[in-house]
Amino acid sequence: MTPNDPAAPDATDRESVTASIKASYEAIRYRSRPCPTSAPARIATVARLMGLDTPDPTTARVLEIGCGDGGNLVPMAAAAPQGRYVGVDLSPGAIAEARAMASDLALSNVELDAVDLRDLPPGLGTFDYIIAHGFYSWVPADVREVLLGTLRRRLSPDGIAFVSHNTMPGCALRGIAWSLLRPHVAGIGDPARRISEARSMAALVAEAMADQPGLAGVLAGEFRDVAERHEFHVLHDDLAVVNHPVLLREIVAEADAHGLAWLADADVYRHPAPAYGEKMNAWLAAADRLTREHVIDHLRLRRYRESLFVHRARGLGTPLAGERLANMHVGASNTTAERHGSAPRSQADGDRTPAGVQRMLLGRLAAVHPASVPVQEVVSWITSHGSAGSTLAAPANALRLLLSACLMGAIVPFAWPLRAAQGAGAMPRASAVARWQASRRDFVVNLRHDSVVFDDPVRRRLLPLVDGTRTRDALALELAAISPHAADPRRLVDEHLAHFARIGVLEA
Repeated sequence: MTPNDPAAPDATDRESVTASIKASYEAIRYRSRPCPTSAPARIATVARLMGLDTPDPTTARVLEIGCGDGGNLVPMAAAAPQGRYVGVDLSPGAIAEARAMASDLALSNVELDAVDLRDLPPGLGTFDYIIAHGFYSWVPADVREVLLGTLRRRLSPDGIAFVSHNTMPGCALRGIAWSLLRPHVAGIGDPARRISEARSMAALVAEAMADQPGLAGVLAGEFRDVAERHEFHVLHDDLAVVNHPVLLREIVAEADAHGLAWLADADVYRHPAPAYGEKMNAWLAAADRLTREHVIDHLRLRRYRESLFVHRARGLGTPLAGERLANMHVGASNTTAERHGSAPRSQADGDRTPAGVQRMLLGRLAAVHPASVPVQEVVSWITSHGSAGSTLAAPANALRLLLSACLMGAIVPFAWPLRAAQGAGAMPRASAVARWQASRRDFVVNLRHDSVVFDDPVRRRLLPLVDGTRTRDALALELAAISPHAADPRRLVDEHLAHFARIGVLEA
């Protein structure tokens, strides 16, 4: 596996390694963004598609290990006021930021502590969902053991843990960039200078490799990515004191030693079934699930995973099944909404073949994006729109079509309805989290728990005012003050509100 930075302290020295990691995060703060697949409702949806009962995410107890500045955890807590959310992180500065956000939002269901995981207070109890996003691969071996032990002790009997980690074999390519850049900046103490020098060297190497044949041309992209990556990603990933990518089989074995079993990847919708050709698909279908995942990781050169774990004694359910979608909701994926939302429908409307029906379906879901639609309603539509004698007339086949679209990443299933406004009403209201973030971040979290780029200066000042207390006319007066040279503030308000609805920050 990729070795520690040669400049880092001996990984067996707990205090020095911990101090080095802590100092790194205090010097250059990691700006946390939402991780949609770590949201309890999304985790529960995967489990329910596998036939497992799950704790209700709206009232769940949730622990995030390594919560940083709360960019992932606090929006979850705001969306589920009846749940209990606990976040811990080694960085006091990050926890201070998370507390400030929770306080400004007047959240009473969040507890945030600056604490080493190895010193976690014993009185916290157990949790229905435990999230360790960006943690496992970036801490020393003894802390990884503590993490898995914490999951065993703190996870409720029916609970599910989310653990993201760097993955082999894809990280072997990234490791080539790391093995050049880490020694190159090892003698530079100032974090900002380390980042600057690493980026400069990465850009230089990328340019030199760009026109080389074979693997060198591929590696040029790896170095180019480092040169263009955000400074906190460069410092805390590419130049990290510890970075430990693993094969899926390795982390599964480690978890098994702690009585935990690998359930699935949290993003099960990234494995399109027909992607590898008839012979390979047949081979994968006959393989056991870990062998299948191991081979797919090599086929895709996968470098990152979001693994779900449960208590081994609980059992793993069964493979994803279309009939389990029946009582759920579905919505267009973000990619589908972008691709189909503005596409003309005239050509597809007359096509009643299964492929044509699927295209029309995606267009319909894109039109109501980011909201979700009950599956029963979608199934009724599918069965009534197929051609005469179509196999889609059978509801079971319609459900299989939906599951296939989910596994292709075209639509997203939700075990609970997603309530986002499709348009702005008379007194429009944006989510409190998005209003708080608008003037402080270059992104906002939408009602799907997605991160949405938000850097337009006028919209950043307007969104906090969309709090449900102002009419469109009142917002137009506010906009006229924000942008005195605007020719038609009322029309611009309508355009901005339509954008806010489209990105999913207006509450229904």
